[in-house]
Amino acid sequence: MTTSDNGAGALSPQTTHKSFWRVADRFSGLFYLLVLVGVFATIKPDALSLGSVTTTIQLSIPLLVVATGMTFCLICGEVDLSVAGIAGLASTVMALQLSSGTPWPVAVGLGLFVGLLIGMINGALTAWLAKSFPVFPSFLVTLGVLSITMGVAQAMQPLQMPVAINNPGFRSAFGFTTSILGTYPMWYAIAVLAAAYFVLSRSRFGYAIYAVGTNARAAQLVGFNALRTKFWVLTASGLLAAFGGILMAGYVQAGFFAVATELEIDAIAAAVIGGTALFGGRGTVLGTVVGVLTLGALNTGLLILGTESSWQLMIKGTLVILAIAIGEYTRRRAMES
Repeated sequence: MTTSDNGAGALSPQTTHKSFWRVADRFSGLFYLLVLVGVFATIKPDALSLGSVTTTIQLSIPLLVVATGMTFCLICGEVDLSVAGIAGLASTVMALQLSSGTPWPVAVGLGLFVGLLIGMINGALTAWLAKSFPVFPSFLVTLGVLSITMGVAQAMQPLQMPVAINNPGFRSAFGFTTSILGTYPMWYAIAVLAAAYFVLSRSRFGYAIYAVGTNARAAQLVGFNALRTKFWVLTASGLLAAFGGILMAGYVQAGFFAVATELEIDAIAAAVIGGTALFGGRGTVLGTVVGVLTLGALNTGLLILGTESSWQLMIKGTLVILAIAIGEYTRRRAMES
C-alpha cells in the first residue's frame, strides 16, 4: 500500500480547483449580495439599519412574486416579457372595480383572473408557434402581449390618470406596514415561494420543467409533454405577474398601467443573478430570492447614497451585466470541472 507525500487525506490541487468553481457557482448570488451590503456599509455606516433593511425587503416583495414566475419560465427554456403589462392591467382592473364599489375579494379575484387569462393566451400562442419557431417563441409572443396589455390598461384609466384605491378592506389586506412580519404581503410572498419550491423540487410538473428546459426532445422521449409544460409555465407566470401587480397597487394604493414599468428586466436579472440559466434546465427558487434581495440592496443603497437617478440607472445596468457575466463564467468553469 502506498501513500502520497501529502498524506492520505490531502486533496490534490486539481480537486481543490474543481471544488472552488463549484462552490463559486452555487453561491455566486449570495456573494454579490454580501459584497453590495459590505460596500454600502463601508461608504455609509448608518446605511445598514433596521429601517433600510425593512424597506429593502418590502420593496422586493412584488418583484419576488413576479421573479418566481419568471424563474419557472427560464428553467423551462422560455421567457415572459409581458409581466409588466400584465401587472399594470391587473392593478388597473382591480382598482376600477374597487372604485365602483365591488367588494375587495371579488376585485382582487378579477385582477388575478386577468393574469391567468393572459398567461393562458401566452402559453397557447407559444405552444402553437413552437412548431415553426423552436427557439424562444415566447419571446415573440410576450413582447407583443406586453405592448397590448399596457395599451389596454392605459385606455381603461379615466383621463389617463392612476386609479386611487380607498377601500379600507383592501388596504388592510394588501397594505404595507413598518413591520416586516406584520405585513400581510410578506406572508403572501412566503406562501408563493413555498408552493413554487414544492412544485419545482417535489412534483412531476417540476421535473418536467427541468427536463424540457434541458432538452425538449429528450423530455418528449421519456414521457413529458413539452408543449403542455410550456403552456402551464407561462400560465403560472401570468398569474404571478398579476399578483405582483396587485401587491404593487397595495404598496402605492393605486392601480395604473405603468405600476410595474421595466419589471420584466428586473425579474430576469434577479433570476439569473440567483443562478437560473438563461437557456433553460437550471435554477432554484431560493437562488431567485437571493437575486431579488441583491437588486433590492442595490436600489436601496444607491438611494441612501443620494445618487442621481441617471447615475442609478447606469450603475444598476453595469452591475447587473457584470453579475450575469461573472455568473455565466463561474457556471461554465464549474461545468467544465
